[in-house]
Amino acid sequence: MITEAKHELFTILDRIGEKLDITKTQYKKAKERYDTVGKWLAEGTYCLTSGRVCLNDGEIYPQGSLKLATTVKPIGQEEFDVDLVFYSPNVSQYDIEPSELNRLIGQRLRENPDYKRMMDASPDQGRLKRGWRITYADEFHLDITPSINKHFHADNSELVPDRKLQDWKPSNPKDYAEWFDSNAAVFPSFRSYVTRDGLTLTVEAHHVSDFPENEESKPLLKRYIQILKRHRDVMFQEKDHKPISIIITTLATQAYAYCLRHNTYDNELDLLVDIVEKMPLFIDTSLGEYRILNPKETSENFAERWNEVAAKKSAFDAWHEDALAFFNSLYALSGTHKMFDTLGRSFGEKQVSSVYEDMNSLVSQRREAGVLGLGLSSSGAAATPMKKNTFYGE
Repeated sequence: MITEAKHELFTILDRIGEKLDITKTQYKKAKERYDTVGKWLAEGTYCLTSGRVCLNDGEIYPQGSLKLATTVKPIGQEEFDVDLVFYSPNVSQYDIEPSELNRLIGQRLRENPDYKRMMDASPDQGRLKRGWRITYADEFHLDITPSINKHFHADNSELVPDRKLQDWKPSNPKDYAEWFDSNAAVFPSFRSYVTRDGLTLTVEAHHVSDFPENEESKPLLKRYIQILKRHRDVMFQEKDHKPISIIITTLATQAYAYCLRHNTYDNELDLLVDIVEKMPLFIDTSLGEYRILNPKETSENFAERWNEVAAKKSAFDAWHEDALAFFNSLYALSGTHKMFDTLGRSFGEKQVSSVYEDMNSLVSQRREAGVLGLGLSSSGAAATPMKKNTFYGE
């Protein structure tokens, strides 16, 4: 019964995760704007000041949480990100300065009056540490990161311009996404498991890769990461130094792979708790600094800022301690109302109330059908058949 109860508890978390997905309308808008901005950039002409070299034969492709399908709805007036890479393989760091690449992309964006207006309305006129931002008035912004080929590497490693350092920094979003998806595709073997239920352009300069599909039914790892990110978002609503998503995603993925290699679990909740507990194991301190390396580009340290601002590491530690205590405590909560009140404080009242209403509706339907259970599981295996009362004492 403990295993079934924990499975039902995770089913509630899973349904909360579904409510945290961006809506189909939001997804459609994000896709349309990605396609439109990508087309505008792809059709531009980008020649260096010397005129000897022009950027061509490149690609415009998505990265970040939308690419990984781990986006969560923003809280309040916050915005969600749409991340785009403008990749130019035919130039090297010896051909172009980081500032020049940023200037070319910014100049092209500002040639469009709409993008210029939205960039001017953005903080620092749309300038980012590594690229440009277009801020839309309805719930999200689109970040454009320029990149060039990291030559002499057989993989998809790239170099991106760091505005503050005025230098190139290594990155590899393509292989990272492939690494993440390959781990997410590995499904746990539970001892007692209840099954839970682009535009492509041909242009002279650059090619726009398809926008990722919106996954309605997610692999378990992607749902875990959505849940962890939402817990972080609520905890840091009015706090500084919120742990960044790439750190949570990387550590959780490494812990997920480790847990699946070394253990077998009875249910999804126990696996989630073990993942959270083991995340710090993958923070490397062997060289006297914090390192969380991109597994596909070991020159890229996602924890770089921890070594510069101690409060950022402290904030991660506080979040990790709180998350571990929270997920460990769920099973001990007694009473449906108390459990949903606790979930509401950690994930947002609106989404949790919606799941609670769905649960009550399904419980009523199952009761009428002669089945007891929380009613949220897509499989009837976690429910208990209700014996009909014949009024004869049988």
